[in-house]
Amino acid sequence: MGLFLYFHFHHLPIQAMNTNKTSWKTEDILALSFVRGITATTLVSLVNNYGSIQELFENPPNSRTGKRLLQDDLFSKSGITALKTAAEKQLELCKKHSVDIYHIWDKRYPEILKQISYPPALIFVRGELESSKNSIGIVGTRQFTIYGKITTERFAASIAKNNCIVTSGLASGIDTIAHKAALASGGKTYAVIASGIDCISPQLSAKLAVEISKNGAVISEYRCGTKALPPYFPQRNRIISGLSRAVVVTESGMKGGSLITAQFAVDQSRELFAVPGNINSDKSEGTNMLIRKNMAIAAISPEDMLEELGYYSPGKKSSITHTFTHDIERRVYEGLSYEPIQMDDIAEKVKLSAQDVMVNLLHNIN
Repeated sequence: MGLFLYFHFHHLPIQAMNTNKTSWKTEDILALSFVRGITATTLVSLVNNYGSIQELFENPPNSRTGKRLLQDDLFSKSGITALKTAAEKQLELCKKHSVDIYHIWDKRYPEILKQISYPPALIFVRGELESSKNSIGIVGTRQFTIYGKITTERFAASIAKNNCIVTSGLASGIDTIAHKAALASGGKTYAVIASGIDCISPQLSAKLAVEISKNGAVISEYRCGTKALPPYFPQRNRIISGLSRAVVVTESGMKGGSLITAQFAVDQSRELFAVPGNINSDKSEGTNMLIRKNMAIAAISPEDMLEELGYYSPGKKSSITHTFTHDIERRVYEGLSYEPIQMDDIAEKVKLSAQDVMVNLLHNIN
């Protein structure tokens, strides 16, 4: 377990949080979030204990927090105007990019996310969050194998077809495969990102995010205009698991964000599943380790996993509905298997030239 201890600093409890009602306006909560160094814990405490932002400025708390805030050059008699101006600019930017802001007292804020130890006070959303549907997280390596790709597609398709939402992190590799498979199956998917929603990169991810927002939601705890930084990714991972009833790691080595998400899932009392992999493949060392250490349940099939969770509907097929651009692409896909296979063997199997097989494999691996 020592592998994951570094990330436990995220799990700081928010004390005496009342998430049922607040008289604060969204723009005022947003304004308070612009105070330098303010944490979600402090913001929630201040909103819970003061009737308005004006009251807070008129009578700041006589505590270490209050003294620290008063020392901030923004937090002065003229500071409230500066903070509100910053909030107004952010609201304009969010409107421009079709982004809604949910605060933790908002009825639209997911109840399941409030349950984690350190929920974000504000989330920025493009699309629609559906509280009536359960979400299952799918995470894995960026450097995936054909086995990982096919397995992820199968799990994502089955989750989508059993009326659950697929949640992942919009990273290249397994995350992207999971999002695309959910959409291809006519399902919905959530993408939790580590930047402002207007700052998604690379361009392929930004394009996919647009499609996701039409059939689910893109979610961030970072304001528009915020570029992704390395520390933001593990923070993002706690929200992936926080939104999910369960998390499945479909393919992962011993390093990477998927194992961080797995640890968050355990810490948040979410069900954790891992797909067993080839014992000779370093891409499956992480998933096999999670199973060996009894941190995760072995996910032999998506049907078994969904049945374990109580979400499986008999008769729902887990095969993904692919949209093929032409017949050659379809034949190449059908020639693949879960085991390694030579390109020449695929070509012979589907009666195509090796060149046609290579072109289609390279095209569809992304």
